[in-house]
Amino acid sequence: MELNLKRTLTCIILTVLTTLCTHAQTLCVIDGTPLPDSLLHVTIDEMRSDSAKQIVSHRLGLIPPYAIETIQTFSAEEQAKNITFCKTPRDIVFIRTNSFAELQWVLNGKMIKPRKKLTIIDYKLTPQRIMEALPKGIKPTDIGSVNIITYINDPRQEKHPTIVIKTKTFNRLTNQRSLTEESNE
Repeated sequence: MELNLKRTLTCIILTVLTTLCTHAQTLCVIDGTPLPDSLLHVTIDEMRSDSAKQIVSHRLGLIPPYAIETIQTFSAEEQAKNITFCKTPRDIVFIRTNSFAELQWVLNGKMIKPRKKLTIIDYKLTPQRIMEALPKGIKPTDIGSVNIITYINDPRQEKHPTIVIKTKTFNRLTNQRSLTEESNE
């Protein structure tokens, strides 16, 4: 009985491994960063179509189609000459975004420049990068709230994804002003 169970489990494991190897996914790389399949799952045929930018935009849900500069597709054999993969992808898709994917920063209601540029994709993959890009003079302990605003369905192309930060001191000042205004009424 135990021997049959081991044989059955071995057969199941071999079947799963064979399936994984024969059905490798497309590797998507945006601005030099590989994306996990859970974030963007596309096929090479979709990326070769005329609506590739709309497909990427819709599936990511982060950037509008006009924020995608280029999409290039390659077979894994073309690109894998000098690259070693744990599991060789079926195809490789390189996506390059333009400045419309960069986060604009608003601190306490004023536009500011970050210490280093950050895209909405960078934020989605590793939110900790916000701390690295914080403007000079702002410490993580100063932050009261952080909101990310995306303009996916907005027809105005000048709209960038925006990170809105309010500091704790700004929140206290705002609360004190509103209490003073209420008491004056």
